[in-house]
Amino acid sequence: MLEPTPLDERKQQILKAVVSDYTVTGMPVGSQVLAAKYFIALSSATIRNELADLVGTGYLQQPHTSAGRIPTDRGYRYFVDFLMDAEAASPTIRRTVKQEFESAPRSVDGILEKAAMVLSQVTENVSLVTAPEVSESRIKHIDLVSLEPQSVLIILVLEGNLIKQQVVHLERATTQEDLSRMAAMLNQKVKGQTADELSGRLDQLGPDRAEQRRILERLIESITTHQAQRQTVVLHDGVRNLLRHPEFVEVGRLEELMELLEQGAQLASILQQVEFDKDVEIVIGRENTSSGLRECSLVLTTYKMADRVRGTIGVIGPTRMHYGQVVARVRLVSHATSDVLAHLGN
Repeated sequence: MLEPTPLDERKQQILKAVVSDYTVTGMPVGSQVLAAKYFIALSSATIRNELADLVGTGYLQQPHTSAGRIPTDRGYRYFVDFLMDAEAASPTIRRTVKQEFESAPRSVDGILEKAAMVLSQVTENVSLVTAPEVSESRIKHIDLVSLEPQSVLIILVLEGNLIKQQVVHLERATTQEDLSRMAAMLNQKVKGQTADELSGRLDQLGPDRAEQRRILERLIESITTHQAQRQTVVLHDGVRNLLRHPEFVEVGRLEELMELLEQGAQLASILQQVEFDKDVEIVIGRENTSSGLRECSLVLTTYKMADRVRGTIGVIGPTRMHYGQVVARVRLVSHATSDVLAHLGN
């Protein structure tokens, strides 16, 4: 990313006005519009000179010789980093989000699907929600249930109330009473541990603990397999919203983005590369590594299930978006998602 060229106060205000006006109208912004709507004290000639300088420094571009100016990706970046006003979600939006989450299903997947739906609704963009990452999630509780003399159902509860079930076949018949004692012992020893920490315990079990070893091996397998499967899950909603934006009238551009949305693994990989230096990250246009996103912006944050269990939530939309408003609404839905997930096990 290019380092921003310093701008004086007047150039900053003109750039901000161009971004704001273009966001609303979708039309290139000329000096006469700026003079009439934003800078009554400045002449059109003065504004034209400032616009020319902003084009020269790469913050604006002129799509046609006789047209006004529109922001470049660099211009949007400067706006987002230095000029964007902090906004709060309106009471109406807050009420909508609250009401929608009150009817959310009492399951992790159901809540995340609800989050995707609500976020696309309130931002009018395409929402993205990744499954929570559980590789470092710690064990909360284990239950062992006898199905047959040599078959046991393991019920594994991880931080954030993520539940995984798996059937294990043992070498010898075991009663429910024996399994209950084994579960009590395992809960004492492995509660609060990760899959990596469990692996270290395997070497401590002698040959007389074959059943315990078998169950521990399956616990590790359950956690790691579950994580591998979930890493490629990216829920999305609101593809129809793209049709409202003139940027996606071109069929080829829309098809390229829709193809990316359908490829969960590739999209998940893109999202995993985003570094969250701030609570909300914005990736603009050609800052995106995927060609399918070069005309789009991502506004992303994280939701939380437990101290070490997080997922990504946000939106894809055109670079011409109301960034302040979208950031506020992404943040609102993220907090609502975290709150509902926190109370899931209560």
